[in-house]
Amino acid sequence: MLTDLEFIRYSRQLMLPGFGEAAQLKLKQTKVLLIGCGGLGNAASQYLVSSGIGQLTLVDGDKVELSNLQRQVLFRDSDRGFNKAQIAARQLKQLNPYVQIKAVEQHFSADNAATLLANTDWVLDCTDNFKSRKLINQLCQHHQISLISAAAIAQQGQLVLWPFAHNQSPCYSCLFPDLTDQSGNCSSLGVLAPLPGIIGSMQAMLLIQQIIHPDHQAKFWQFEGIGFRLSAYDMPAQSCHCRVEKTD
Repeated sequence: MLTDLEFIRYSRQLMLPGFGEAAQLKLKQTKVLLIGCGGLGNAASQYLVSSGIGQLTLVDGDKVELSNLQRQVLFRDSDRGFNKAQIAARQLKQLNPYVQIKAVEQHFSADNAATLLANTDWVLDCTDNFKSRKLINQLCQHHQISLISAAAIAQQGQLVLWPFAHNQSPCYSCLFPDLTDQSGNCSSLGVLAPLPGIIGSMQAMLLIQQIIHPDHQAKFWQFEGIGFRLSAYDMPAQSCHCRVEKTD
């Protein structure tokens, strides 16, 4: 049930057609694992928390650096040298005390994946390198946990819905078979400050939509900052040849 204060806090979305208390309760009951507290994670986490997601676990082993502050808006100059997940959790708890927020001051890996993925409804991949994205995708596919993955570099962004909990879908290696970390990242190619905020906000928006009105079709979106264009593509379920079946 929602408290009286929660009704007031979420009143602007509760009044939306097709939303209401039932939808808000779905958000409140959802547990999300967010991996990567950089630019994408900063934006996605703020809107998930402000919207009333039930539980959010933040995973990041990096520390705040001066070059992060241009786009990672949860952090302040005084946060430099401190763990990103810890600082983000502290800020987000002030944003909404009704959300359970946990910080994991480690990088996501094959060693801690089983623990982190346990009792998780959704995963948001907000990392910034191919190796991490591929690992997260493989393990979510293996454990049959739906995933929303995103990337932002230069003036271009990508967003992918992987409905692993409901449907066979192509995996990351199917979609990007030749992509490697040598293809570049923010450190080597740069990124316009608002771009991670735009794509991270889209991650949060997509997740909320999927919680309330599930769509089990794998999809891919490409955003071009120059010209402000968004293209969407469906990915057929049968196209994946890399799927690993869930094991007990």
